[in-house]
Amino acid sequence: MKKYAIVTDSTVYLTKEQVKDNKISIASLNVVESTISHREVDVDNEFIFAKLNKGAKFTTSQPAPGEFLEIFEKRLEEGYEKIFVVLLSSNISGTYQSAELARNMLDDPSKVYLFDTKLAAYGAAMIAVELIDMINDGKDELEIIERIDRILTTSEQFFTVEHLFSLARGGRLSTASAAIGTVLRVKPIIQVIDGKLELVHKERTYAKVHKYMLDKIKLAAIEYESITFRVCSTHSLESATNLKNLLVENFPHAKITFIDYLGPVFSIHVGYKGYGLSWFTE
Repeated sequence: MKKYAIVTDSTVYLTKEQVKDNKISIASLNVVESTISHREVDVDNEFIFAKLNKGAKFTTSQPAPGEFLEIFEKRLEEGYEKIFVVLLSSNISGTYQSAELARNMLDDPSKVYLFDTKLAAYGAAMIAVELIDMINDGKDELEIIERIDRILTTSEQFFTVEHLFSLARGGRLSTASAAIGTVLRVKPIIQVIDGKLELVHKERTYAKVHKYMLDKIKLAAIEYESITFRVCSTHSLESATNLKNLLVENFPHAKITFIDYLGPVFSIHVGYKGYGLSWFTE
C-alpha cells in the first residue's frame, strides 16, 4: 500500500484529534493588524474578538509558497509517495496559488496533488474528511483523485450570520445596507457560488432560512443516490442543532458531521455568531 500524506491550509477546520491521528500538516494563513501579522494557527477567536471590540481592523493573507514547499519537502523526505492537498477556494484566497507555486518548485511536482475545493472553512473540511476516510480505507491514488474531484462538482455551501456588519466590514455589503438589515432583523443567506461568497437571499426568521436551504438541497439532490452534510456552528448551537435535526428528518440516510468551530480568518469576516452547512451528492 502506498504511503499518502495530507496537507491542508489552516482554514480547513478539522478537529485537533483528526489532525493528530492522521498526521496532517497545516500551512497557516495570516491575520494582519496594521503592520503586525499573526499566523492563524498561533491565535484564537478570543484574541480576534477582543481586538475587534476595541476597534481593531484586520485583513488576512495566504501562506507564503515557502511554507508549503517546506511542508512538501519534509513529507517526501519522510517517505510519503503522494501528498494530497485540500485548500480553500482559489476564488477567495491566493492560498491555492501559493501551494501551486511550491509544488512546481519540487523536482517531481507529480508527487503533489492539489484540490481546489471552491469551498470555504467547514466546506473544505467536509472534503478533507472524505479524503481521510478514503486513505484510511486503503483506496488507491486514482480512485481517491477521481472521487474527490467528482464530489467537488456537486458540493454546495450556505451560511447565515447574526448581523450584517461583519459582511460589510469584509466588503461584501454596504454599511448602509447592513444597518437597515440589522434593524429589520434580516437573516442573510450567503452561498458559495463558483468559489466566491455571495449574498443570495434574506429572510426574517431562522425557520424561513432553514426552509430556503432545505428547498435548495432537495432540488439539487433529486437525481442522486446519497448525500453528505457538514453542519457548522459558531456560538449558534441552538439554531445549528435545529438545522441538523431538519436534515436528519428530511434525509434520514444521509451522512452528517457537525463542528462548532470557525477559526480566526473566517471569524473576522463572519463575526461572532453564525452557522451553516455544506453538502455534496453522489
